[in-house]
Amino acid sequence: MRFGFLIVVMGALTMMDAMRGATEQEYQKAALEGIAIKPSDTDPAIRDFDSPHYIYVDRSVILTRKSPIQDRHELFLYLTGTGGSGRTAIRFCQYAARDGYRVVNIMYPDDVPAAVCRNDVDPKAFESFRMAIIEGGKTDRVSVSRTDSIENRLLKLLLFLKHSRPREEWGQFLSVSNEINWGMVATGGQSQGGGHAALLGIKHRMARIIGTGAPKDYSITLGRPAAWYSLDSATPKDRFFFLNHVQDFQGCTPEQCLENIKALGLSASVNVDSVPFPYQHSRNLTTDYPGGQKLDSKTAHTTGIAAANEKIFSKVWQYMLTEQVQ
Repeated sequence: MRFGFLIVVMGALTMMDAMRGATEQEYQKAALEGIAIKPSDTDPAIRDFDSPHYIYVDRSVILTRKSPIQDRHELFLYLTGTGGSGRTAIRFCQYAARDGYRVVNIMYPDDVPAAVCRNDVDPKAFESFRMAIIEGGKTDRVSVSRTDSIENRLLKLLLFLKHSRPREEWGQFLSVSNEINWGMVATGGQSQGGGHAALLGIKHRMARIIGTGAPKDYSITLGRPAAWYSLDSATPKDRFFFLNHVQDFQGCTPEQCLENIKALGLSASVNVDSVPFPYQHSRNLTTDYPGGQKLDSKTAHTTGIAAANEKIFSKVWQYMLTEQVQ
């Protein structure tokens, strides 16, 4: 049986063997459907949260040049929300690949929601929580080894892809000393993942930041947005994009989420239900889809990224992924 039909069930090394002799069409189909790679195959020290990473590539863009879309020479790092998996945002990741990105949706320690910090008295509680997951560290709320951190998992995945899929040129996202080249990385995510993406953009100068159902770090105890929103940002603010549902109360209220976005220094919100593409070039987008209906908060929270809503939000996804930035 051909490899294109075995993507989800085969380990990364076995997959590479299975592709020998496959046609370019089969490579293309497999790469767009998402290729599964276990974290432990990229770093044997990784033992927990070992559900697969997924990579997405449109080889007609970056290899055969049969697509009119240009290779962006940018990596898109997608981070799932709490309890998510590498298949959570499959359609969004496929759109990113077709827009010229090489896409990785990594598995990371995502079992504890950032909202556990909202009653803490420490104004840096949210930042400490997120940096423990991003870089590795320990707080009162979460403990993550450097091995299990987002940064190590991404680094080891890129090193693995550099050697196992050399024609796709994953090595360009690594420095000469084999560190992550953040300047060539765009990152995005849903909920907790969107918050991680935003904080990564604060810490590193990155190509683009996208969040859906995010950012949600609002301190109930202190009655204000998390302190990290006001830090000097390494990434210019016009590279940040957010999409939120007006009935989404997960983590904080819609009004508190708007305060968070304002604390980041972004513009007033534009509703994509009533304002057409390109949404007045706003970086702060909202929706009430399907409109006139009462939604439960959990449904509203994932509305903007759900595969079932692809036809409704595909232009919004395209806008956030490709809108010109400074």
